[in-house]
Amino acid sequence: MKFDQLEDHVLWELISKGNSKAFAHIYNAFSSDLFKYGHKFTRDSELISDVIQDVYVHLWESRKTLSIQKSIKFYLLSSFRRKLVRKIKTDKNQEALEDFHYNVSWQESFEEVLLENQISLESSIKVTKALENLSVRQKEAIFLRYIQELSYEEISALMNIQVPSLYNLIFKGIKSMREFLSSSNFTARAIGFISLFLAC
Repeated sequence: MKFDQLEDHVLWELISKGNSKAFAHIYNAFSSDLFKYGHKFTRDSELISDVIQDVYVHLWESRKTLSIQKSIKFYLLSSFRRKLVRKIKTDKNQEALEDFHYNVSWQESFEEVLLENQISLESSIKVTKALENLSVRQKEAIFLRYIQELSYEEISALMNIQVPSLYNLIFKGIKSMREFLSSSNFTARAIGFISLFLAC
């Protein structure tokens, strides 16, 4: 059975009935995304891995009573974010969440996309500088929308922000990036790719 071709509600029905192969599929499909997302909040890879395990263990244990009708990925990201933020806030050994947020390297995910599309390292560095001008919430919202490909409604629920405010947050972030890149001798090819990639 090709699990990646199944709609989420069908896949979840299999998991809820105890199909361990379907469960292994969603672990393999999304654990890497969760790990990357976790690094936007903390440098502690062990903590991130522990929280990912907790999320999947809870998911398996709750499979008979939990209902996921639309997006399994959204459920996992939402549950993971909530658990990780709670852990960071309660762990005295962890750097304060807001302090870390302002130092985090969200741009790594965008650089990966650029390099995958053969955009030069020089351009990647300029993207990094463009991202430095954005607020933390703008970076997270753009990451979730264009890297993780969540819907505006899903991001709204995940970040606890109203959809109209989210539209405005992302629009202003993209506008700021485009203006910076246009004024910094960014290559025409790279600007074209960024404009397509960040099209609203």
